[in-house]
Amino acid sequence: MINTKLKHDRRDFRIKKDSLVPNTLSFENSPAFNFVINYPDSEISEFIKLGSIAEAAAKDIRTAARIVANGDLTWCLQTFLNLSRSGSLSLKCSNTLCEDSINIIHSDTLLDFKGRDRHFIVCVQADYPRRQWSHYHIVQNKNQVFRDTSYIPHWVQPGLIKRNASRTGVKRVAYSGQTFNKNLAGSEQAWKKLLEPYGIEFVTLSNESWHDLSEIDVLIGIRSFDSKPFNNKPPSKLFNAWHAGIPFIGGYDSAYKQVGEPGKDYLLVKTQQEALEAILKLQNDPALYDELTSKGRKKALIYNQDTITKIWEDVLTNSVAKRYRIWKERSQYERLRFYLIRNYGLLHHKSKQVIKKLIT
Repeated sequence: MINTKLKHDRRDFRIKKDSLVPNTLSFENSPAFNFVINYPDSEISEFIKLGSIAEAAAKDIRTAARIVANGDLTWCLQTFLNLSRSGSLSLKCSNTLCEDSINIIHSDTLLDFKGRDRHFIVCVQADYPRRQWSHYHIVQNKNQVFRDTSYIPHWVQPGLIKRNASRTGVKRVAYSGQTFNKNLAGSEQAWKKLLEPYGIEFVTLSNESWHDLSEIDVLIGIRSFDSKPFNNKPPSKLFNAWHAGIPFIGGYDSAYKQVGEPGKDYLLVKTQQEALEAILKLQNDPALYDELTSKGRKKALIYNQDTITKIWEDVLTNSVAKRYRIWKERSQYERLRFYLIRNYGLLHHKSKQVIKKLIT
């Protein structure tokens, strides 16, 4: 990952549109939606040439994997590219917060950029802290929704390859995602040892193969063996399983229950023993396997690139636009609010970092 402190002149890369779709920003001199990423001009230019992350995955899996594994790229760059294909909004992607724009920026990047009172900021919170000085927030879990916040589902894995239609039975179970950050309950070795007596292989997919589920029979997404809801996490793995035609076994993440129905389109477990029993049930009951995948395919129609694009467009041109109008109308109050809350937020962050260092 490139960690660049940009000190050169910044510029943006704009997708120009003659007009906006009906019911979008209606005020005079409608601003562009500026998706902010902390990368040099040269890299942004190359990113935009990709066209879409799915196309990039077909040509260069390393570039696509880098984007999907990086918070500001998977949220801000990917959203910019997907909305650009729709062609209904005035968009740009840049490495700076702009005065004449509605700026969409990842929480971690905003902590670095900070912002000023003349910037209208939409913070993509993801699984990072909420930056209270932002004027609006985009979240990936419905339990993160507060005032001036909209929930938008995370994008489905770009370039996802479905399970091979010729595969039968349950021979390979996979976890697709990062393991160093404790997102997988139990060790990879423990999972292998658990399933080996039943002739089932357990694998973890690297970030360059997250999209390839062609040789996977069951996908798991269990962060801990308890009832912890992980209210800052998205249901991405469940979406991917539905699109790949694979049964999903998940933990007690609130995001799974927000979009799915345990026992109908995925299986819910609390312990590793329950996970084993669920896997063996799928192995021994083809009818259950087919029922879960059939209902999953129907859910996949609700959560795909087209539907999520429409959700983004609706949120930006309605809820965000409304907040922008209020921000413009009461500028003196907003300036004071911004500086007070930003300064407090930055001080709070520094205090937390000091406490962490003292503890460690």
